[in-house]
Amino acid sequence: MTALAEKVGDPRARARLMVLAAFCRAHASRLLARLAALGRGPLPVPPEDIEIGEDLVLELRKEGAFARTAAARYESTAEMARQHADLSSAWVCELNRTEEQDRSRELLTLAEGVLPAVGFTDVVAAAPADS
Repeated sequence: MTALAEKVGDPRARARLMVLAAFCRAHASRLLARLAALGRGPLPVPPEDIEIGEDLVLELRKEGAFARTAAARYESTAEMARQHADLSSAWVCELNRTEEQDRSRELLTLAEGVLPAVGFTDVVAAAPADS
């Protein structure tokens, strides 16, 4: 993730990737310490060049479209909660909506970065746009 962050031009995206990379390193360090305490060795490391198939890209796009749909549903639920003066539920729904929008953007960006759109535009086009 650090290598990917160095290639990203957007400073906000770069910072987010660097934080995620640091979190992953810390998490891996804790897991390895637990394995060592149990007498297990280090885990095998996968190769850096992983072949990504069209099936994975399709699933990324489907999940991205689903996240957009979930974001739209959270938005309408938040509006309904505001109409019923349930502000705490509306706030939680808004948090969930923004999380789903971010997840959708990230998944669709991953799908576009991995393989150019070849016949998968129907899946993305069927999803509602971000608010």
